[in-house]
Parts: sequence; C-alpha cells; structure tokens
Amino acid sequence: MTIVAAVLATPVTAEPGARGGPREACRLPQEELERTARGYFPGRGGQLQTLTAPPDFVGPGLPHVGPWDYLQHVPMLWYGPGQIAASGRVGRSVTSADIAATQAALLQFDRFRSDGQPMHEVLPQGRREPPKLIITMIWDAAGMNVLDKWGSSWPYLRSLIPKGTWYEHATVGTSPSTTAPVHATIGTGMFPQSHGVTGHRVLIGNGVFAPWETGSTLLIEPTLADIYDRAMDNEPIVGEVATREIHLGLIGHGSDWGGGDKDIVVLRAASESDTLGEEGESWNLIGPAARQFRFPKYANRVDGLQADVAKLDQADGAANDRWRDNPIEPLLGGFETPARVPYQNRLVERLIRREHFGKDAVPDLLFLNYKLIDFVSHAWSMNSLEMRDSVRAQDEGLRQFVAFLNKQVGRGKWVLALTADHGAVPQPSTTGATVMSPDKLTRAIDAHFGAGTDSLVLHVQGVSVVLDEVRMRQLHTSPEEIAAFVASLSKTDLFTGAPPSPLDANRDAFEAAFASSVLEGAPCLQQKGPRE
Repeated sequence: MTIVAAVLATPVTAEPGARGGPREACRLPQEELERTARGYFPGRGGQLQTLTAPPDFVGPGLPHVGPWDYLQHVPMLWYGPGQIAASGRVGRSVTSADIAATQAALLQFDRFRSDGQPMHEVLPQGRREPPKLIITMIWDAAGMNVLDKWGSSWPYLRSLIPKGTWYEHATVGTSPSTTAPVHATIGTGMFPQSHGVTGHRVLIGNGVFAPWETGSTLLIEPTLADIYDRAMDNEPIVGEVATREIHLGLIGHGSDWGGGDKDIVVLRAASESDTLGEEGESWNLIGPAARQFRFPKYANRVDGLQADVAKLDQADGAANDRWRDNPIEPLLGGFETPARVPYQNRLVERLIRREHFGKDAVPDLLFLNYKLIDFVSHAWSMNSLEMRDSVRAQDEGLRQFVAFLNKQVGRGKWVLALTADHGAVPQPSTTGATVMSPDKLTRAIDAHFGAGTDSLVLHVQGVSVVLDEVRMRQLHTSPEEIAAFVASLSKTDLFTGAPPSPLDANRDAFEAAFASSVLEGAPCLQQKGPRE
C-alpha cells in the first residue's frame, strides 16, 4: 500500500485478533517479545511498538535499537585470579541484570534486590575476603557481532577467558538496546520495566525528555553503588569515568540518594543543553550532575594525547595528520580515534592512584565506559577498517590496564567485569537491509488520522513511537487504532536510501506493530517471569 492509498483508507480498530492487537505481538519470537516487555514502563515509553524484521531497521544512521540477537548478544567476562572461580566458557544464558547481583554476592552484601541473579559460576568456593576493588568496564557497542567480525583483533581479551569466567550466551536482556537504559540495568540490576529509564527519550506527562536532563530523578531504582555506599556509611570509594550523562546509570544518584555522598565522576560533555549530545574538548562535569557528584580537577592535567595521536598518525608509515583516510584534527583533536584509549587509561590510572581505590579494608567500586567502538560504529560502521583499529586499541588498552591493576591494587585483590551495552548495525549494503524513515512514518500517521501540522507523533525511537496523548484525544483515536494502521504499511511506504527489492516492495514494513499496553496482558507473556 502506498502512502496515498493509506491516507484514503478507513481507520480500523485493533480488536484482539486484528492487526495491531495482542495477536500481532504474539507473532514475535518469544525472546524478542520478553525483551520488549522488560523495556516498557507505562507512561514512560512509547505507546506504540514497531519492530522490523532483521536486517531491516528504522533509521537514520546506524542505530543499535532492538530485541534481536545480533544487537543483544554481548561479551561477558569476569576476571580476577584469586577472587573469582576460573570457570572458563559457560554455556548457560545470563543478562546484564545479573551483573549487579553478582557483584553484590562478591561483596558479601545481602541488602540488594534485583531482577537479576548472581552468576554462580563466578563465585569462589567457600567464604573469603571480598575483593578490594570491583571494576565494571563497558566496551560501548562492542557486542559479539562486532567482536566476531574482527575475531583476530582481541587476542588479549581472548587469552583471559580460560583464566576467568566467560558467558557464551550473555545478552542485554531488554529492548531498546540503547546506552541509557542498559547502563541503568547494569547499575541497578533491574530492567527498564522497574528502573524507568526506557530510552534516550523518556515520556513524562505529554513531553519527551533526555533521561538525565534533570539529573537522576528519572532513575526510579537505586544502583548497587547507591545502596552499598550508603549502607557502609559512605566509606567505599565509588567512581566513574565515562563521557556522557547517559552512562551515569552505572553509578546512580550520588548525593541525591538519601544520605549518599558526592561520588567521583569524570565525563566529557560538550554542553549542558543536551545530555545526549557530542563529546567535548575536555573532561568535565556540568549541569545537574555537578551537584550530585564530585569532579577531580586533575583530570585535565593528564597529558599525552598528542603523543598518542602522533603514534597513530605514523602507524601507516606516513606522518600526514591522518588516521587512515580521515583527518585527525576534526575528530576532537584525536580523541575520537584509537588514541583515546591509552589517554583514557592514563586518566583512570591517575584516578585510582590519587583517590586510593583498593587501598583499605573497605571494598571500592569503579565504573568505566570506553565509547570509541560506539563512535566508530556510527561514523564508519562495524564493517570498517576503522572498527578493526578500534577493537585492537581497546584490547591493547585492556592488557595495559590489567598490568596496572596488578601493580597498583595487587594481584588477587581485584575483580573486573567486562561487557558491552549492545552490538552494532552493519552497513545495509552488506546485509540487504531496508532502512525505514522515521519522518515518513510520522507523516503517514499524521496524514491518515488528519493531524495536519500539529503532529500526533512526539518522537520515533527505533522500535517504538511516542504519541501525543492530547492530540490523540482531539482526533478521537488511540494507540490501538494507530498500531493497526502502522501494521498495514509496506516497505515501499517507508523506505529511505536504497529502495527495497522488487520482491520486498509490498511486504510489511514491520514484523509487528502493536499498542504497548498489549505488553501488560498479552496471553503469550502471562506465564513468563522477568528473566529469560
């Protein structure tokens, strides 16, 4: 059906057996439906779920948003000789919600509840002293589809697998698989259906907000760091080094958690205007986060980035101010290149030394996000040689960091949990994907329901649509009716970029489109618990 024909069509109400209703949701594979349900919080997430069939996705760019295995499958390594069991490769399924529960068990801290369960293969036999320091390291966007693509580029990480515990079937466990909600899941041990951060735009009232725009108020549940630090009278040293506010779900609320103190946070935001925006020229802490956390001013006295950039520049044998074919200076002076990994490592090392992480009897917590792989996945794609360089740099950085921890904190005194928050989207030219346009979807909905210039759509979020409740009432329509219409759209109606093949042209744009309220009572979900 073309958009013109769709506009002329008569709106339909989604009865239980109709397109857009519960039966539509139950057409999805069970795991995809469960992940979608875990990511939905009524009144926060989009009122409409719109899931394409892989490899198709809703653009623009290369967004990593969805319940599909290629985005959900992530590395999960626990490493800490003398502190954890060296179980090697483990075949059972775990999710990101299990990380905080496992860390609580390692801390022997029993005042923590979560949707997850401890990964028992990690836990040592018999009771022993907790580790002095637990590090959570996120290789942002380094899902297993990225690591499998560049399988020879992470030899050091691979060498740690038999010495630690590696889960071969680790998934994010929730959709949308975007940074803000997944980091909050890792930090709280809860899925978005509990912690409330449902995406990079959150519906509050009839407006859409970035999740950290007003600080941590939208994160309903406390993190492990919040609860543990407060229970221990704020004696643990708790810190995070990342780049954007969307990473703060790892550490939590800081002094905004009742009785909590200002934990240490180092970010690199470009401005206060948008907590999802560009990375900046220097390390900082601005906006509401500056009230909740403490920024160590010495962060910007860590030097060596230009030396790292020069080494990268000369890697191809020619000092021409380029990384491959890319001018280095526009890439934040080299920060958005593999040179950032050793530079960020030096910052983390200085933080550990200056703040005395792991140096007393009270266990400490440190959260790290390395965002290079994510940046490259959007700028050049996971298929690029730039991605190979980035994976190699991250692996070498891990080798150097482990050596530092052994020297500074001491062998047998620390634990590292390394994972990713999602995978990456391959170039459509390599997969044959049809890319759906969010603008065309918005225009089709508005035209069909007679919205005019006052749109029914507040935001399209990859696998969901946030609708204007006031406008729906004015037009006497509902998410169910809109879902039924959206389910009828074809790839030809919505594609952007390369058109679908003639065989695909009239096929449904979405594998399933249904009102999100279905997730609260779909018969195919009623017998399922909160975990996979």
